[in-house]
Amino acid sequence: MRELALFAGAGGGILEGLLLGWRTVCAVEMDSYARSVLLARQNDGTLAPFPVWDDIRTFDGTAWRGTIDVVSGGFPCQDISTAGSGAGINGARSGLWKEMARVICEVRPRFAFVENSPMLTSRGLGTVLGDLAQMGFDARWGVLGADDCGAPHKRKRIWIVANANGARELQPQGRERNERRRASNGRAQMANTKSTIGKGLRTEQNKEQGGSTDSGWWPSEPDVGRVAHGVAFRVDRIKALGNGQVPRVAATAWRLMVDGMRGDGG
Repeated sequence: MRELALFAGAGGGILEGLLLGWRTVCAVEMDSYARSVLLARQNDGTLAPFPVWDDIRTFDGTAWRGTIDVVSGGFPCQDISTAGSGAGINGARSGLWKEMARVICEVRPRFAFVENSPMLTSRGLGTVLGDLAQMGFDARWGVLGADDCGAPHKRKRIWIVANANGARELQPQGRERNERRRASNGRAQMANTKSTIGKGLRTEQNKEQGGSTDSGWWPSEPDVGRVAHGVAFRVDRIKALGNGQVPRVAATAWRLMVDGMRGDGG
């Protein structure tokens, strides 16, 4: 599948796409160091060439309509996570979900794949699922961590897979008229989605734990000290790793959600 990677970071999610056989055709990432890593991995042949846009707020998704199968991204979690301000999805950083939703609406892919802090369940999941439903997507969601797949650290994340159900022609003005309605309908929309937590997870865990991690690209929270200043780029590297997705976990979450959709006939 052809992927548009939003909030791409240093490429953890893009490596997940490689595990699934996807091809990234464009990425969007604001952090300059993370962008430099993406370009370096293209230059050394780890990743195939693709353009990297620097600001989701100025990215025009309509240019990619009809060419993208999946729009993926972990929008900022700083206002949602336990370490953040608790402002939720309307916070200054996590509020960029609105931009991700806009791009999904403009691109009209077959799938959307969203990642965030598990705290999203009480700080904005209804809004995310409501927005996806308004755009014509059916969604499944669940919480899966690196430790569930055999890694030595937890890194729990919420994963949402949404597939287009045919109602793709939502006009921008319709989205604007329904902005407040979506927020108030969040819980109702949540009730119409399915959570993949536990069911099928244990089997997948056992499979993953029995295999080698050499090709799974584990590191996302490396065993390094907190005092890293003074070493060239090391702080940037730790930040990129801390913000990044664990490729094997992301790939496992995708498979679980998609298998669940197939079981439902979706």
